[in-house]
Amino acid sequence: MAEGGLGGSLTGRRLPLSIRLGSAMRAIGAGIMVGLFTAALAHGQPRLINGLAALANDAVITFYQVEQHALPAVEVFARTYVNQPEVFEQKRRETFSRALEDLVERQLIMDDFKAQGGTIPDTIVEEEIKNRIRERYGGDRATLTRTLREEGITYEMLRQRIREELVVNYMRAKQVSQAVLVSPAKIERYYATNLAQFKVPEQIKLRMIILTVPPGAAAQVLGRMREIVAKLDEGASFTEMAAVYSEGSTGRHGGDWDWTDRSTLKRGLADVAFGLKVGQHSDIVGLTPESAEGYWAYVFDRAGKVALARSYSAKGELLQEKQPDPPAALQQMPVPPEALYVMKVEDRRPARTRTLEEVRDEIEKTLIASERARLQSRWLGRLRNKAFIRYF
Repeated sequence: MAEGGLGGSLTGRRLPLSIRLGSAMRAIGAGIMVGLFTAALAHGQPRLINGLAALANDAVITFYQVEQHALPAVEVFARTYVNQPEVFEQKRRETFSRALEDLVERQLIMDDFKAQGGTIPDTIVEEEIKNRIRERYGGDRATLTRTLREEGITYEMLRQRIREELVVNYMRAKQVSQAVLVSPAKIERYYATNLAQFKVPEQIKLRMIILTVPPGAAAQVLGRMREIVAKLDEGASFTEMAAVYSEGSTGRHGGDWDWTDRSTLKRGLADVAFGLKVGQHSDIVGLTPESAEGYWAYVFDRAGKVALARSYSAKGELLQEKQPDPPAALQQMPVPPEALYVMKVEDRRPARTRTLEEVRDEIEKTLIASERARLQSRWLGRLRNKAFIRYF
């Protein structure tokens, strides 16, 4: 039974809300409802840092706990959407909402475990701590102690966290311990109704030589790349030339990009690479730095002149295409390149749909995971239906 807001009534054998809140407040201290005020990221509205987020049966879940639970994901979103504050705020809110539900469900699982008379021996908890010290801290307990101190966590708090994790993992596994069987007919139906999921786009076996262009050095780097292309034209091994000259991370592997589809490359490179024949290497391609408006891709002829210039949006849309006649000097281009590329296609695979036999095991795993998720959801639903839950 879940409730929201400050109104509502309790039925059955539940204690009056005032008594339950009083008990909760005594458990966490009177200061929890006073807290410290901060500005909410979205609306600038003050709220309690350590205020009450929810009650799950007799347990209190605070805003601080929710924030700590959500913190790793929020930090990733903060880096990913640093220039998109509205998107970040939406992701932050969604993450906080999921974190709160996770903590509520965790508490309900703990209560169910206790109701069944379950216990986790201290020896198992200590063994798990030893495993983590070995895996995460190189077996050095002093490093663990120092880390806990820096995070403001006591050893007993760590033991309690691990105990709860063990309980939750055990109880979740218990609900789907029975074998989940998927019939061949169900696999075939899934394949037939999800064919688009198994389409593989056209791919090329690609190698690439990359030279970065320091500020003010475009002409010199272009000259070096022209010398490389001249050697390739004379029959030099692309793999060996890439291993010697390429500054890309794949250089030491002969510039090998393995099998690549269009989505792997920036469109300024993909439009050139996918136009090559097997065994053919490209002309020199230069990409300018990407801005909010997009970037330019230049294709140079053997004389080092720009024979083709394409402008792309940041989303990869072709905005304009120019073919200077006669080919233009690099100095005439609106923005100098930040890197130069030469690509070679070694093989090609046409677009196709993977066969049922290729994906049968993959589909079976997907359906098993889906059924296990359904069983867990049904179990958590039962726990929620018989629990007292209130959000604030």
